[in-house]
Amino acid sequence: MTKLRARLIFMSLLCCTLCHSHAQAETSLHITAADTLIVPGHGYTAPPYEVNEADLQGTWQTLALPHALPRQLIRNNDEDGAYGPPTVVTWYRIRVPEMTAPVSPQYLYIPRWKTDGQIAIYGDSRLLYQSHSSVFWNGWNIPLWIALNNLSDAGWPHTILVRIERPRSSGGGISTVWFGDSSSLNWRYRVRYLIQVQLPYMSSAAFLAIGLFSLFVWLKLRSETEYLLFFYISLASFIRTMHFYVGESELSISDDWFSWWTINSLFWMVILVHFFLNYLHHRPLPWLNRIVSAITIGMVMITLPVFSTFLAALALAPIAYIALLLMGTLVASMGFYQSRRVQSRDGLLLSSWALLGMLFGGYDWLLQNNYVDIESLYLGPFSNIGAFLIFMHIIFRRYIAANDEVKQVNDSLQMRLQVREDELMQSHKRLREIAHRQTLSDERQRLMQDMHDGMGSSLRTALLAVEKGHLEASMVAEVLKDCIDDLKLVIDSMEPVQADLLLLLATLRFRLGPRLESAGIKLSWEIANVPALDWIDPRNALHILRILQEAFTNIIKHTQASKIRVVTGVTDVCVSVMIIDNGQGFSVEQGINSAGKGLGNQIRRAESIGAEIRWDSNAAGTSLTLHLPIKRQSSLEVRCQEESRCLIVK
Repeated sequence: MTKLRARLIFMSLLCCTLCHSHAQAETSLHITAADTLIVPGHGYTAPPYEVNEADLQGTWQTLALPHALPRQLIRNNDEDGAYGPPTVVTWYRIRVPEMTAPVSPQYLYIPRWKTDGQIAIYGDSRLLYQSHSSVFWNGWNIPLWIALNNLSDAGWPHTILVRIERPRSSGGGISTVWFGDSSSLNWRYRVRYLIQVQLPYMSSAAFLAIGLFSLFVWLKLRSETEYLLFFYISLASFIRTMHFYVGESELSISDDWFSWWTINSLFWMVILVHFFLNYLHHRPLPWLNRIVSAITIGMVMITLPVFSTFLAALALAPIAYIALLLMGTLVASMGFYQSRRVQSRDGLLLSSWALLGMLFGGYDWLLQNNYVDIESLYLGPFSNIGAFLIFMHIIFRRYIAANDEVKQVNDSLQMRLQVREDELMQSHKRLREIAHRQTLSDERQRLMQDMHDGMGSSLRTALLAVEKGHLEASMVAEVLKDCIDDLKLVIDSMEPVQADLLLLLATLRFRLGPRLESAGIKLSWEIANVPALDWIDPRNALHILRILQEAFTNIIKHTQASKIRVVTGVTDVCVSVMIIDNGQGFSVEQGINSAGKGLGNQIRRAESIGAEIRWDSNAAGTSLTLHLPIKRQSSLEVRCQEESRCLIVK
C-alpha cells in the first residue's frame, strides 16, 4: 500500500511539472521566419543609434530561420578600395506577433549568430544591443540574451531589426529567435550557454590543470616522457577551445595572431597525439614522423601574421582544416594499426577515439562553413572531453602500473633483505661466538703473561735464592708481598672502571696504602677531576696500574723517601698523572740504559697504550709524569708534550 501511495505521489508531481512547463512554453514565442535585405558597402561603420525601416533602400526577401550563407573556401584577394575593404550589411527584419501587454520583463533570445563582423539589434528602431569585440573573433558562439522592455517607458516592440556587417567573402547567418519572459526562456539560454560556452571553458581548464600537474611530475621524473606529452596536449587543447568562449569583449591580441594560435593548435594536437601513440605502441614509422612534422611546420610558417598580406590565416582556415582532417585520419589509422599489432590496449583506445574525433572534426568543418544548420552544436568540445578522459585513463593506468611495479620491487627487496638479514644474523652469531672464544683466549693469555712477568718473576727470584741457600725471612716476606700485590693488581685490572681513571687510581691507593704506611712513607693525594678515558679496558688498565705500581715499588726500594705526592692534571688533549717523591735522585739516562728492566718496561707499557712517560730526578727528589691521551691515538701529539710542561705542580 505504501509503494502504491509513493507511485501516485510521484505521478502527480510529474503531471504538475509537465503542466507548469507547458504553461511556461505558451508564454514564449519561437520565430522561424524573417525578411532579409543585403546592402553592399566598403569598410566597417559604426551602427546608427536609431534606424527607420523606411530609410532602408532595397527589396526585402522572406526566408526561413535559421538562415546561413556558405562561406567561400578560397576567398578572392580583393584589393581594398579607397573607402576600405568590400563589406556587406545584412539586415534581418523579424515581425513580433501581437501580445497582450506583458506584466513581467520580456527578453529576446538568439541561440547563435554566425559571421565575421559586428552585430547590432534594434527594437522598433531603438538600439537594444551591439557587439564590442573583434571583427573576426566576435563571440559568434555565445548566445544572446537581450532585455526588451526593462525601462519604465519601454513598450513591447513590434519589429526587431538585426544588422550584421561582414566581409563580402564571408558567409553569415542567424538562428531562430525566441521571445518571452525569464521564466519561460531562461532555462533554454542557460542550457545553451552551458553547452556552447561553459563546457568548453571548464573542460579545457580542467585539462590544463591536470596537464600542469603532469608537467611537475615530469620535472621530477625526466625519463617519463608521457607526462611531458600530456602537458603539451592539454596546453594545445586549451588554446584550441578558447575560440568557443572568447570574443564577448575585444581580445588582448590581434585577430591575426589569435587566428594563428587557433588554427595551428589543432595541428599541434595531432602531432602530439601521434608521438603519444608512438610512445604507447613503441613502433614509430619514420616516414610518418617526417610527413606529420613537415605539414605542421609548413602550416605554422605559412600562417604567420607576417605573411598576412599574401596569405591570411583566417582565409586559409577552411583549406587548412581539410589538410588537418586528412593528416589526423592518417595518424589515427596508422596508430590503430600499430597498436593492434602489438596489442596495446591504451593505443587502440586512443587511436579509436582519434578516428571518431576526425568524424567530429568533419562535422564541425561543415558547421563552421555553414553547410549544416548553424543552430546545431559543435562536437569539438565533446571530442576534447573524451580525449581528456582517455588521457587521464592512460596516465592513471601508468601510475597504477608504476605503483604496482614499485610494490613488487619493494616486496622482492624486502624478501631479499630478510634473507640477507637472516644470513647476517647467523654470520654475526658465529662471529660473536668466535669473538667470545677469542676474547677468552686473549684474556687467558694476558693473565698468564702478566702473572708470568710479575708474580712469576718474583717467584723465580725466590726459587733462585733458595737453591743458592741465601734465602732469609725478610727476603721471603718481601717476595711474598710483591707476589700478593701483583696478584691483587691483576684482579683489580679486571674490575669494570667504565673509563674512570680516578676510580682506577683509588683502587691502586687502596692496595698500596698499607704497604706505604708500613714503610713509613706519607702519601699525599692531590687529585682533580679528569675527563673519562673511553679507551681504558682491562688490558689498558693493567698497563697503567703496572706503570704506577713499578713507580711506587722503586720509591720504596731505592729512594728512601719519606713522602710521595700523587697529582693529576688536564690539558686539551691529555690527562697527566704525576708521582713525586722526596727521596734520593738518580740518573734517568743510566736507569733507562741499565741492565735492569724496570724503567724500560714502564716505557714499553706506556707506548703500547699510546701514552708517554717522563722522569725528572735530582738531589731533592724524583717526579714521574704519565701523559694519557683523552682520545686514543697511535702517538701523542706534540701539543700534548708542550702543554704538559706548563702544568703547575704544587
